[in-house]
Formats: sequence, structure tokens, C-alpha cells
Amino acid sequence: MNKISKIVISLVTSFAFSVSAFAGELSVSGSAKATYNSVGGYANGENTIGIANELNFKASGELDNGYTWSYSVELDPDSTAAGGNALNDDSQLVITTPFGSVALCGSECGLSAAGDFNQNAYAWITDTGFAEGKVEPTNISSYQNMQYHTPADLLPFGTVLKAAYSPSASTVNNSANASNAASVATASSTTMYRIETKPVDGLAITASFLEQDGGNVAGKTDEQKHESGAVSIAYDINAFSVGVGRALVAPTLADGTAAGATTAESYENTNISIGFLVNDNLSLSVSNEKSEPTYMTSTTVAYEQKARSVQAAYTMGGMTLSLARTNYDNVSYIQNADVTENLFAVSMAF
Repeated sequence: MNKISKIVISLVTSFAFSVSAFAGELSVSGSAKATYNSVGGYANGENTIGIANELNFKASGELDNGYTWSYSVELDPDSTAAGGNALNDDSQLVITTPFGSVALCGSECGLSAAGDFNQNAYAWITDTGFAEGKVEPTNISSYQNMQYHTPADLLPFGTVLKAAYSPSASTVNNSANASNAASVATASSTTMYRIETKPVDGLAITASFLEQDGGNVAGKTDEQKHESGAVSIAYDINAFSVGVGRALVAPTLADGTAAGATTAESYENTNISIGFLVNDNLSLSVSNEKSEPTYMTSTTVAYEQKARSVQAAYTMGGMTLSLARTNYDNVSYIQNADVTENLFAVSMAF
């Protein structure tokens, strides 16, 4: 952890006193998307219409020594029924040098490889709006963090190494000059690593690992530290794309945790996704995701959660129509908690 923070600080201070910036540029981006969602079965509810409501403000520039910088902050409402107050969140400042990139991130800059297997025509289905309860590896983007990335051309096969550190596992979007952050009861310092490589054309391999200390509570120790990791392999060949992924999660268990019937010791996820490009406009996909818990009590029956999704996307000029039908088995690892979801989306490019 200390090495990561020292690298970030030394790179920042190395040019902070000797360079000036040219005038930067500002741009605004977002998603012009509307969705219609129907859910039936165990979680039967009302059909839902959703409209994308986030805008991303991006600024970038170049220093007089050739270094570049970029900054972004998102504007999106909170979750109140009236539409919500406008909030600034998910901010990041990235400085790129010949020696690598330094990033300072507020609830942004995820490094997890858990979703890199995804080849779906519309979306990684367990990362959409329906709360199926699948436990995924923790991502450093959940916290305020600092990162270092090696240069893209430093290692063979386009290999890039990334390291991140969050000193307090704080999820508060602090403003500049913030001080004396409150201790978090359930988690503290968090370290995460990621490797990306492309050994042959069409093949991409990513892996990530995260380790997190327990909460900052006096006298508290952990029987099991939180650890989680993922490996994903994606391969494109002609009109086909195939992705497979494997993830393991070991949640924090406080010292003396009782072996309750629902106390999970670990989760094991296996994912596969296959995409097919019919033509320049139409793409199809199928995916299958499985997640199996292991409980502290050996007599507890573990029910494997599954998500099987069939998706299609059709592009007409600047408009894309997408359809996803997904069957979820044992939602939140509850036996016979089965759900069918139909999701239709209209997206506009701008």
C-alpha cells in the first residue's frame, strides 16, 4: 500500500513545480437511452420505464513538457421519487507521463476483471437494473482511491499493470482540501491490482485481485480478510466473439463470527458469453452465469444462482434497438426464487 502511494505522490510532485498547462478543452457526453422492463415470477412487479439521466463533463489539456491531463465529473440525480436533486459524483483526475499514468479517483476508475468476459449484444446482464443478488468481486471504484498504470508500450504484448490504493475505504465524495475522514466500521485500507495483456491478435486476457483490511474499530480483528479476484479471457474470430470468466470472493469474517446457517465463507462464479455479428447492423448473443456460495456450516445446503440471457441489438444509423430476455434461477441464492426478465432498450448515438 505504501509503495503505491509513494509512487503516485512522487510522480505528481516531480512535475507540479516545473510545468505549466496550455488551455484545456471541455466536452459533455452522456447516454440518450430509454428502456422498458418487465419482470415475472418470484420478483413479480410493475413494468418499468427508465430514461438515462447522467451527463459526464470532461476536460483535458497538455502541459508544456508534453505531459497530458484529463478530468471528468458526472452529474446525475439522486433516487428521490420527484426526480432527484442534481449531484456531482464519480470524479477523476488523470495525469499521463512517459513513465505511466497517475489517477486520483472519487468512486471511479474500476479495475475489476470480473465483467471482461462479456460479449453480450446489449449488456452484462447481472450488471443491469434487476437486483438478482449475485455476489461479485469488490471493485476499488467503490472508494476514494489513487492509482498508477504502467505505460502502454513498456511491456511485451501490450501488457499493462495497474495498482490502486484506498487508505480508508471511504465512499464519501470529498471536495478538495478535505481532512480527517471518518473511520469506516466495516472496512479500511484496500489494495487492488490488475493486469491486461494481448498475446495474439484477437485474444485479450485480464486478471484482478483485491485485498481489504477490516473496519477501523478499536480491538477488532478479522478471522478472514476480504479477498476477491477474477480472470477473464475474450477471443474474437471472424464474426464470433467468445468470453469466459472466473471469479472468487472471500468476504470479511470478523474474529469469532458464529457459524450461522446463512454465513457465507466464499463465492465462486463461472461465466461464459458468446456473441455473433450477423452483419454490420445486427448482433446476437447468449450468456450463462453461475454463482455458488460455500457456507461456514457444512450442513447448510448451497443453492447455485444462475442467469441465462439471450440478446439482440440492431443498429439503424445513429439508433440502436436492443432486446434481452433473461432467466434467473435461485435469486439471492434462495431455492426456487426464479425470475424471467424482458428488457427493451432504445439508444441514440451522440
